[in-house]
Parts: sequence; C-alpha cells; structure tokens
Amino acid sequence: MPTRLHQTRWHICLGFFLAALAYPGSAIEAQAIPPVETEMVQKAPVIRKLELSGTVTSPHAAQISTSVEGLVSAVHFDSGAHVKKGDLLLELDAELEQAAYDQAEAQAAQAAAEVVDAKRRLAIAESLANRKYGPQNEVDAKLAEVDIDTATYDGFKAEQKRRKAILARHQLPAPYEGVISKRMAEVGQWVEPGTAVFELVAMRDFRVDVPVPQDYYARLRDGAEVAIEIDALPGEEVPAKIGALIPVSDPDARTFTLRVLPQRDDIPITPGMSARVLVNLDTGKRDVAVSRDALIRYPDGRITVWVLKDEDGDKASVTERRLEIGLAFDGLVQVVSGLKEGERVVVRGNESLREGQTVQLANDAKG
Repeated sequence: MPTRLHQTRWHICLGFFLAALAYPGSAIEAQAIPPVETEMVQKAPVIRKLELSGTVTSPHAAQISTSVEGLVSAVHFDSGAHVKKGDLLLELDAELEQAAYDQAEAQAAQAAAEVVDAKRRLAIAESLANRKYGPQNEVDAKLAEVDIDTATYDGFKAEQKRRKAILARHQLPAPYEGVISKRMAEVGQWVEPGTAVFELVAMRDFRVDVPVPQDYYARLRDGAEVAIEIDALPGEEVPAKIGALIPVSDPDARTFTLRVLPQRDDIPITPGMSARVLVNLDTGKRDVAVSRDALIRYPDGRITVWVLKDEDGDKASVTERRLEIGLAFDGLVQVVSGLKEGERVVVRGNESLREGQTVQLANDAKG
C-alpha cells in the first residue's frame, strides 16, 4: 500500500511532466540541450616534438696544477669554496727563488751603474779627441765598453724578469670564477707541474649536452625551437637555444651531441644534473589538426570527435566521427583521416553527447 511520501513524489514527477507538455520552451527543455564550445578544423604546420635526456655541463671544469715544482707552504681554500678569478688558492715555498730574484736584481742594478760609468768615460774621451788632446782610438775603445756594458745590463735585466716570473708562479691564482669541487693538495706536499692540486668548476653559463639520433641532424642544423625541463622546476619549461651540434667520433654510436644553452641564469642547476630537452622540429608538412580537447578516447583504442551538422542559428546536431591521428604538438593533434578542413568539432561539453543530439552553441559557430 503506497505511503503518503510515495504519493507526494509521484505527484511531483507528474507535475514536471505536465509542465513540460504545457510549456515546450520552458527551462526543463533548455536543460536537455547541452551547451558546447566548438572550433573550426584547420590545417597547421606539423611539428614533431622530441623529449631527450641530457646532462648539465659547465663551460669550464678543469684540474688545476702549478707551473713550477715546489713544497706547498699554504692552502687557502677547501672543497666547496666559491672563488673569484684571481683569488690566491695555494702558495709554494719561495724562499730560495726570492733569493735568486734578489741576486738578479742586484746584478742588474750593478750593470746599470757600469753602463752609466762607461758612458761618462766615453764622453770624456770624445771631448779630448775633439780638442786634439786624445786619440780617436780611445773613443772607439770607450764606445765598445759602453756596448759591452749595455749588453751585460740587458742580460741581467732579462734574468731578473725570468726570476720574477718564476717567483710569481709559486702562487696559484684561480683562472676563473667557480666552485672548488675537489682539493688534492696539503701543506708540506711536494708538487710538480701537471700534478692536480684543485678541481675547479665554473658555475655560470651552464649548457645541456644531449645525444640525438643522427636522423635529426639536418633539421636541427637548420634551427629548431628548444626548451629545458628540470626536476627542481616541475611543470616549467625554461627557454633555451641551440648552441652547437657536435659530431661524435664513434661511428657505432649513430648519434651526435646537441648542446643547448638555457636563456635564464636563475635556474637551480649544477653540473652533472640531468635535464630533459624538449625540441620542436618542423616536419615541413601542413596537415589537418584539431585541438587535443576535442578527442574522445575509448578503452578499446578508438579515438573520436563530435562534429557539428545541420547548424541552425545557435543550435546544431552532432555526429560522432572516428579519427586516425598522428603527431601531437602545442595542444594540437595531427589528423591523418576522419576530418576535413573547415568542419567544426566540439571541444567543450563533449563528455556525454549522444548521436544526433541537439546542442546549444556557446561560441560563434561561424568564426
């Protein structure tokens, strides 16, 4: 036996049904015509998107050594220290070399004085000869002494310069700004030229090196749009440009190295990190393309779109069309078959449409 609640629900449903019959243009009918947004199918340049894994590298990463041998007397920086170009990293014991330089300086000073004295004696000899009080050969002898003393002075000056250069090499300055990744010298250690004492890595102007299959060499040589993604900035693409295409000497590799230069200096990366390089390659083709939002994907692998037909003002009916798609790029998908340029497809409100259903066009179906 129906209860009062069941009777009330039945009366409400009957009331809605009678209202729909009496007022066909009512809100109830409007709700049965879903609003949708559409777009026109157009041709676009087809872009092949490559996602490649690369490694962040530094423009300067070197093991630094002294250019003279000697005993380490001081080490001024440790691993992890940030140094500027010219900062003093290490010193060698220079006591003996300083003494050699001082000796060369003294010898040069003595030779300079002898040149002055020789020129003085030459002037006297020339004066006497001019007044017929002295022979000409005495002038020639004094002139030869000046030449000899000048040559001796030049030799001592050259030795002084050499000793000064060797003395300066007992101090090791940073050749560029960077971070000391490894320290390999201790006070009291004897080092020779070629013995690495520091490993210094520049922390600016990073680049990303990525191996690329040789098939893409020609297109990349002509230029391409590139960007970088790193784990420290999830979902963000860092703009970049192609720095170089580097051939690989191993013919079995069948790859070449693409060097990509980030166009921002504030990204949190360091040498050795991995990075994803995104490359947009223009295939040179134009084809029908549709917005990714227009696609309906089914578990069995079918891909369809809802296409407008029988447009009448701001209303139209829809039909489902199966597609064969190609490359995806920039929010678009290449359509190999199933659509023609100029047709309109539903991009919003296409989740629960039915074949032949009438829809309300929320945007201009003609534009």
